[in-house]
Amino acid sequence: MSPKETTIIVPMDGSAAALRALRHVGRTRRAPGVHVLVVNVQPGILPGSRISRAMIAEHQAAQGEEALHPARELAARLKLDATFYVRTGDPTGQLIALVRETGASEIVMGTRGLGRLGGLLLGSTATKLVQLSPVPVTLVK
Repeated sequence: MSPKETTIIVPMDGSAAALRALRHVGRTRRAPGVHVLVVNVQPGILPGSRISRAMIAEHQAAQGEEALHPARELAARLKLDATFYVRTGDPTGQLIALVRETGASEIVMGTRGLGRLGGLLLGSTATKLVQLSPVPVTLVK
């Protein structure tokens, strides 16, 4: 990454809220030198007597790619310089690790409303990231 390049992470689960966050990045942060990392984090699953590690990895990859598909289309329409990742594990931990690995300067993510109190309550990943992230976290309604 060059000194003038900015990296922004957008967590993606394929939801309308996550796609709004990517659209927001495309409207407000698209500029030369801005690179977007769109990442889907699949939960860790332990193998069992009938489920092998290979089966789990195949399932996680398929689910991750399914969640990233609409984001790939949107990023292409917005002409974003974007890279797409599927990672496995705790979402908050994986996103913070990606910040450290890439030198990202910001996380932009969607929020999800929860019933009548939607504006007051955030998902657990958003809440944890706001508290633990070493970089600013922008939440998009």
